[in-house]
Amino acid sequence: MFDLAIAKIVSTPTLSSWSQAYNAGNLFAVLSLANQEETESDTLNLLGKEIIDALEKEYYVLEEKNLASIKEAIIIALKKVPQGLTISLVVAAVVQKNVLYAFSKGNGKVILKRGEKIGKILSSEEEISSSSGFLENEDLLILSTNRFAKIISADELSSALDHLPPSEIAESLSPKVHEEQKGEASAIIISFKKCTPAYEELQEEEEEQKDNDEKQTPLNNIEKPKKVFFLLPYFLAIKRKLNFPKQNLNHSKKVFLTIAFILLIILVTSVFFAMKRKEDAKTEALFASIFPTAQQKFDEGQSLIGLNKNLAREDFSKAKEILLEAKNKFKPDSKEEKQITELLFKVESSLSSALEAYNTQGSVVEDKESKILSFEKSNPSALFLTQDSKTIYLVDEKGVSSIDKESQKGKQIIKNDEHWSSQSGIGVYLGNIYILDKNGNQILKFSSGSYNKNDYLVNSVDFSNASSMSIDGSIYVLFKNGSITKFIKGKQESFSVTGLDKPLSNPSKIYTDVDIDNIYILDNGNSRIVVLDKKGDYKSQYSTSAIKNAKDFEVLEPSKKIFILSDNKIYQIDLK
Repeated sequence: MFDLAIAKIVSTPTLSSWSQAYNAGNLFAVLSLANQEETESDTLNLLGKEIIDALEKEYYVLEEKNLASIKEAIIIALKKVPQGLTISLVVAAVVQKNVLYAFSKGNGKVILKRGEKIGKILSSEEEISSSSGFLENEDLLILSTNRFAKIISADELSSALDHLPPSEIAESLSPKVHEEQKGEASAIIISFKKCTPAYEELQEEEEEQKDNDEKQTPLNNIEKPKKVFFLLPYFLAIKRKLNFPKQNLNHSKKVFLTIAFILLIILVTSVFFAMKRKEDAKTEALFASIFPTAQQKFDEGQSLIGLNKNLAREDFSKAKEILLEAKNKFKPDSKEEKQITELLFKVESSLSSALEAYNTQGSVVEDKESKILSFEKSNPSALFLTQDSKTIYLVDEKGVSSIDKESQKGKQIIKNDEHWSSQSGIGVYLGNIYILDKNGNQILKFSSGSYNKNDYLVNSVDFSNASSMSIDGSIYVLFKNGSITKFIKGKQESFSVTGLDKPLSNPSKIYTDVDIDNIYILDNGNSRIVVLDKKGDYKSQYSTSAIKNAKDFEVLEPSKKIFILSDNKIYQIDLK
């Protein structure tokens, strides 16, 4: 058995390259991905995490871990890699205490330092190559991607490995790796040292005891359990309850029965301890397949929290899911259950911090604070409204009316001459009026001034479950299932909501405009307002009981205020 010391070097990712160094339990890997063209900021990161997650999953479900089975697990994990992407991968696994299996693809390197000798034991250009061998005390193993090997020469690496622990090796090599600004450079450094003398003495004592047991009489061939006689009172109690009839037995029969009774005790107790050891081994194996994975997700989340909170939340959520599922698989107050509970507390604390979730009571304010909600409060039949700086616009089955904010005088500006049959949203942009026609599966555009009607969408879209619409130059349509569709110049654009801690439930309104940075969702089912950036990434959320029955809301982002119309009252909550 070995004590491990581990250090990682990972370069800063770019839009065209990414890398990671990974370990969980006895599985180690370095992975890099590179593209000839720049991609979206998280594309390679997300793909890399998927590959590592798949590798971890395939590895830990293997019943037998050998060169062939681990290689097959790697092949399955790499099926996620699209064509045209350059990959460099090294995987190492330590099994059966000191057996090393190593695998390389894309010029990934495996370097071994043993004593004063340093050598490359594995490298491969395209196909996955593999190697195996036995680890020895004080071996030092370095797994590196192809780019790392190009940046750090063999001489530089040899000099850095001169009797230093992994942490100091990483500290000496990291500056040059980061100076190069190549995102696909990473390495993991692992030192292997025999376990502490106390542990080895215990192992030797157990082996010596085993040898002595084998040399004794045939009775000793039955494994002797420790503290056998603590069960003796239970057997005597059973004997008394059985109430055997008294018989006159001669001395030899009494000796025979006594020996038989002792053998029975030893046999039953041996079976008991054998079953207990088997159960303990199963528990340890189960814990080893769960806890390192959750710990890895937690560590990854911690490293990402300052860079990308959405990705950090995903890692924390995965760690939480793993731990919650595993918690009931271990006995209450067992060391495994206590470790899981402790890590779960850390995960939930970090997740809460990363979520930026704010609970607020909200305060009732005067109607004049929000002119559009005040008008809506005074006109309960008004369902779909929008506004610009001077005017409120209302759509119903009769047409579109404009209401002057100061005088509160209104007039009809568009008559519904069978243009729409079921309005589900209205927006205004540069004087143009846009109406979401639910039954017509179209967004109607009425041009400024003349209000001539045109179909905005090039192709019709199923709006049967649409609930709201908002415009900032692009048009965003919110659906009852929580999905959002984005349109630009009449064409549907790719848009998805990411990073939510739980799905939207019965959302009723969406709000944005050209002068604010974010998109706001009135999520009635969860009694919250969700804040997204305009790429769909989660940013924060505000919860208050008033939202559950809310009819509409208005966001004044520059003033850091949100007004909510609920139960015929206007509430205010403050943005952080």
